[in-house]
Amino acid sequence: MALPTAKQEYAPDMDKPVMRIGAVAELLGVCVRMVRIYEERGLVQPVRKNNQRLYSFNDVCWLARVRELINEKGYDIEDIARLISLPACWQLRNCPEELRAECPVAKSPGKQCWEIAQRQGRFAHCQTCQIYRIATEKDT
Repeated sequence: MALPTAKQEYAPDMDKPVMRIGAVAELLGVCVRMVRIYEERGLVQPVRKNNQRLYSFNDVCWLARVRELINEKGYDIEDIARLISLPACWQLRNCPEELRAECPVAKSPGKQCWEIAQRQGRFAHCQTCQIYRIATEKDT
C-alpha cells in the first residue's frame, strides 16, 4: 500500500469557510469595506459564524476574478451582478478551455449550468459555486 503524498494528505478543502474578512481583503489588495461592498451588492455570500464573516479559498478566487473583471476588463459591480444571472457561468469563473469545450450549457440555451449538472449527476460542485448560491438565494 502506497503512502499518501504530502499534497494528498494536506490538500486544503477549497470550499471550507475559514478566512476572516481582513485576511480576504489583504489577499485581494483591497480594504475591508470593499469586500463588504461586494457582499452588499450580492457578489459573494460568506458563511456567518459567531457574528463573523468566513470566506473559503474559492470565495477569494471568485472575488479575485471579480476584481480582474472590474480592473482589467472595465466592468462595474452592477455589470457583474447582471452577468451572474447568465447561464454561461464558465465565462465568469474563468474555467480552463478543455472544460469550456465540454460545457453542456452551450448545448442547452435557457438552462442554468447547475440544472444540467444535476441531471448529469455532477451537482455537488455547483452547491459551492458563488453564482449558484447567489442565484438560488434570490429564488427563496
